[in-house]
Amino acid sequence: MISFRPLIGAMIFLFTASLAQAQIITIATNTQGSAFYSVGAALAGVMQKTANLTTRIQPMSGPGVYVPLINRGEIDFGLMNALDVNNAVKGLENYKGRTNSDLRLVAVLYWSANGMGIANDSPAKSTKDLKGLRMATQFAAQATYLILQDAVLATGGLSHNDMKSFPVSDSTQGAEALGSEKVDTVMVGLGQVALREVNVSLAARGGLRILPIDDSPEGLAAMRKVIPAAMSRVFQPGPGYPGLVGPTALMVLPTFLFASKHVSDDVVYKTTKALNQNKPALEAASVALKGFEPKKMVEPSDVTYHPGAEKFYREVGQWPPQKP
Repeated sequence: MISFRPLIGAMIFLFTASLAQAQIITIATNTQGSAFYSVGAALAGVMQKTANLTTRIQPMSGPGVYVPLINRGEIDFGLMNALDVNNAVKGLENYKGRTNSDLRLVAVLYWSANGMGIANDSPAKSTKDLKGLRMATQFAAQATYLILQDAVLATGGLSHNDMKSFPVSDSTQGAEALGSEKVDTVMVGLGQVALREVNVSLAARGGLRILPIDDSPEGLAAMRKVIPAAMSRVFQPGPGYPGLVGPTALMVLPTFLFASKHVSDDVVYKTTKALNQNKPALEAASVALKGFEPKKMVEPSDVTYHPGAEKFYREVGQWPPQKP
């Protein structure tokens, strides 16, 4: 009598293997035109080409929408700045009462840089000159953005309460409002894809200009009252940086790739390794990632790192995290 058990076992093995190969890894980002969108696309490309992980990006209106999905394991990865990650996990500020304790850090991707954007022919020379102007506010889908904007304004002794409010849903809509001159100013992110269009839209006014923050001890102290982890760096004009007309001090915060704890250690390990070993490809794919440093992918945080990421960092001698 012929036994079909070996044949059935082989079929089950092949079926299971094909399912594993067909697994699609998802990365949540902000809307198309945002810095997070271009970064997410760059990550997906590297993960797919070098780690054999079929990866797709899933643009949404902001972290407030995709964080709960990642926390539940419905989406695998996402992008957030350090302030947002901390608040999301602990249930603080715009996440008050909604802890997301299943989020895990994977890597520092870059230090996001922010400043106030204006038309180049505006008489404003610093943030303090913006008082009373029309400004994009609210950011219903990206509530943390309002905190970031207040931190930048604080260097000039201002907050959103000193401005004429123009509600927008997210950072891309805020940039578009500046380009169409519905507002006089809005916080912009260096490398934000939408700024190219803003620069063109404001061509009759000399294009876009990003104001420097006041990086004096007093200005930085005021900024850190809003966001203790915020720092400043001076950026030079260059390709991909519309709005920088000279050396410009901007507020910076680390931007993390994070994952759900439900993502397997193997997938996170492969992802971390792929990013660490492919700096040129990442830089070529996204202007924001020109600040990516493979040797500085780990930073101390109150948020737990994913075991898959920790395994890789131990192998390359980057564990435990050290202060920058």
